[in-house]
Amino acid sequence: MKNAIFSLLGFIILIGILNLLTNFGLLGSGGRGAMPGGAADFEYQTLSSQQMDSIGFRAIAGEEGIEISENGEINFPKEMVDKIAKSNMLPRTIVEVEKDGGWEFVAVTSDNFYIFRRAK
Repeated sequence: MKNAIFSLLGFIILIGILNLLTNFGLLGSGGRGAMPGGAADFEYQTLSSQQMDSIGFRAIAGEEGIEISENGEINFPKEMVDKIAKSNMLPRTIVEVEKDGGWEFVAVTSDNFYIFRRAK
């Protein structure tokens, strides 16, 4: 019984050391940036929450045929409150950004910056 426990413990330690060496780039293909599909193969774009809102409002206004004034103001009717709510508009805005230039949504930071990437 002790031999089985010591063998499992040794195996776990060996796998842990190999994992650390791989993460440090000492073992394997030399780090994440050099691997195919790594960060070096992408360019990134960040958009603030205000920029995302502007894109979403413009997309919905264009879809509904609502005029956008010269200074960028949009007057939505009160019946559209549900459609322009943040929870309903955000997926639509992400799709709009992804369509424009082949961007792919990656993540949102804690301070509301939306990160997109595309292949170089």
